[in-house]
Amino acid sequence: MHPRTAGAVRKPTHPTITTAGAGGLMAATLLVLTGCATDGEDNWNSTAVGDDKSVGEVDLRSVLLVTEDEGERARILGTFENNGDEAVEVTISDDDETTVLTVPAEGSVPLDTVETVLRTAGDAPGARTSLTASTDAGDVDLLVPVVDGTLDPYQPYLPERTP
Repeated sequence: MHPRTAGAVRKPTHPTITTAGAGGLMAATLLVLTGCATDGEDNWNSTAVGDDKSVGEVDLRSVLLVTEDEGERARILGTFENNGDEAVEVTISDDDETTVLTVPAEGSVPLDTVETVLRTAGDAPGARTSLTASTDAGDVDLLVPVVDGTLDPYQPYLPERTP
């Protein structure tokens, strides 16, 4: 045995092994980064793009409006979940009207089965509009997307046009 090599760590004699390893690591890193990358914008092609907020014991999940056009009737979609042990009245309002829903104790109100319609949408489909949710515990502002029937999942929820 040569005294210089006894117990010494040997470098790879083939630089392609090191290059291949580094290339694989870079490729894996790029896949992970691009798979997790986000630009901070909502994915508008998704069907769950609504606003999520809480007011008191009530969680407001995926709240949005479905309408044919600006100025037309608009259906509120989403789910209101009450985490408290008493029923809660939730008031939803925009600039010109108010509607009230009662959410049962430790229960929920799915707005895909409980039709809740506003006389008009605040904005045209593709925009976001402001709603306010209120309970005895306080108020919360929602910035909700306005969608139309372009995406198939929303077609059944389009309210009839204003007469």
